[in-house]
Amino acid sequence: KVIYLTFDDGPSPTNTPGVLDVLDKYNVKATFFVTNQFSNYQYMIKKEYESGHSIAVHTYSHNYSYLYPNRVMNVNNIVSDLQKNENAMKEVLGKDFTTRVIRLPGGYWSWDGRTAMKEAMEQDGYYNVDWNALDKDAEGPKKNADQLVQCTKESVEALGPNADSVVLLMHDTYGKEETVKALPRIIEYLQSQG
Repeated sequence: KVIYLTFDDGPSPTNTPGVLDVLDKYNVKATFFVTNQFSNYQYMIKKEYESGHSIAVHTYSHNYSYLYPNRVMNVNNIVSDLQKNENAMKEVLGKDFTTRVIRLPGGYWSWDGRTAMKEAMEQDGYYNVDWNALDKDAEGPKKNADQLVQCTKESVEALGPNADSVVLLMHDTYGKEETVKALPRIIEYLQSQG
């Protein structure tokens, strides 16, 4: 069984260091879907990258009204935002850095206009990665670490006992201190499930 730990919306100086420390302690790698917020914290994205984690694009702006006016994907705006973020990443991580892995804010399946976006992704060689499990740290009322662990367990178990490829959505941006606190128990739970 494989589980992919993914973190959206960072990095942040308040939570990303804690996430990296926990991942290092458990010798676990993750994928960080970053926005241009990293430009203020270039050292953070460098540390993620140098620690062997995957860096992927979560758009430059994360601006729903720009990316999805009237809940419809604006393909030109999205592709421009993706390219802008990747170019900004190259300035920090080096001109040879490249990634074709993306995650759209809110997920690919949340918006209308997917056919045109799918065609653009295929044309530009992007590989979209959504999720099939989550700790719900960005849904509903704010949750404490115990609740995040419980939500993770429920989400993973809902996939059934034969789920062998799980993509877990979490966040490392501001206000997600409870995610950092929950992460050791989430990792231990996942390891206990094989």
